[in-house]
Amino acid sequence: MNGIILLDFEEKDKAFFEQEKIESYLFRTSDFQYLPVVLPEVKNIFFQMNTPVEKEAVPADLSETIRDQVKNGSRLVGFIGQGYLYQLTGVIGAFPDIHLQESAPGDSLIVNPELPFNLLFDRFFDKISFMYKLLPDPLAADIWEFPSTLDETWKIVAKSADGYPVSVLIKKGKGFIWLLPWFGQNNIQVADFILRDVFPLLELQEKETEQIDWADREEYVFPEIKQLYQQKQEEKKKFEEKIRQLDEQIKTLKATEQEAFIRLLKAEGKELKTAALNAFKYLGWTKAVDVDEYWKNVIRDKEEDIWLIDNPDQSIEVSLQKDFLILVVVRSSKNWASDDDCIMLQRFKGRRMQEFENTRMKGLLLGNYFNQQEARLRNNPFSQFQIEEAEKDGNALLTTYELFKAIKAEKEGLITKEEIRRQIRERSGLIQFNF
Repeated sequence: MNGIILLDFEEKDKAFFEQEKIESYLFRTSDFQYLPVVLPEVKNIFFQMNTPVEKEAVPADLSETIRDQVKNGSRLVGFIGQGYLYQLTGVIGAFPDIHLQESAPGDSLIVNPELPFNLLFDRFFDKISFMYKLLPDPLAADIWEFPSTLDETWKIVAKSADGYPVSVLIKKGKGFIWLLPWFGQNNIQVADFILRDVFPLLELQEKETEQIDWADREEYVFPEIKQLYQQKQEEKKKFEEKIRQLDEQIKTLKATEQEAFIRLLKAEGKELKTAALNAFKYLGWTKAVDVDEYWKNVIRDKEEDIWLIDNPDQSIEVSLQKDFLILVVVRSSKNWASDDDCIMLQRFKGRRMQEFENTRMKGLLLGNYFNQQEARLRNNPFSQFQIEEAEKDGNALLTTYELFKAIKAEKEGLITKEEIRRQIRERSGLIQFNF
């Protein structure tokens, strides 16, 4: 797969693609003196335009370089967030037809039914956070393509409900410029989908078009061959419908089966605690108790967040005094785990031991740390000192990503729920699972 250039993206986005073994180059449009050196070798360019008023800056003019590359086969995809027209033309050049008029996000879209454009918007429509109407006038419902100049063809990819194009693909020479709405923090996932799924389908369509001989045009085709072409189109429609059905199933399963566990990696506060409770119940703790809910009618400091009790036959009150109990403290942070988080773990455990007259207890710190980063790129948030102290105290430290990976591995048949529960119950210090 060819490398990519990321214009006005962030270091974490570059790291995302490098994890996928895709050679990536990161540049700012305000500092691009090295861009022409790598551009001829890289055909995939992704650009973000999202400059608020208070940070308005005049960008460097890349348009001549970019247009030359597009004519020679490069593909530029632009995510158009809030900004100014001159910031866009500074990258792609001036197009008299382009006009930026804000359109409310969440409005329904009319999407080009042609593959693969419909796949992209079916999958990511609900992630759009901002979009512009890109042309000054609406277009008729059946218009999806029109010539602009001798060397340009415009394909409308998506329109607003009132007919204004909000995504266009401008074919120029051997390459194209594709303008998309702003998907916010999901821009990088959309870019990955385009690189892996959309571009290959577009390349396949181009090859099919190039292979058509003039003698195969409709004016020369006999009826029996024309009938076969029609059958081919019908089969293609069936295939597209099947793809749409599969995408709908994927969307439904994500919402009903996966989203609750994804919150382990993204949520904070009460939402994170709810996600943790859901995860522990999935793993088989029939008594995963929300401490705030348990003491809701009692005026007291709740302190820990969750109790995990193994014995399903006893009442909670009896189990608190007689059974083995795991006290779970749930935390989240953009940074490392703090020493205070770890100290509170042992402090709460000591208080509950005295209160319930039960020494069969263990503290578990479950943390969604570095929560602004993609989960797989996060470092271990616990220091060696914190790990050693947890081991001495018989407590455990666990990241929400490690818990998520364990649940995913269980669904893949690599580990059982019983084994996950056993390790959480018996291990102290830093818990990391081996699959």
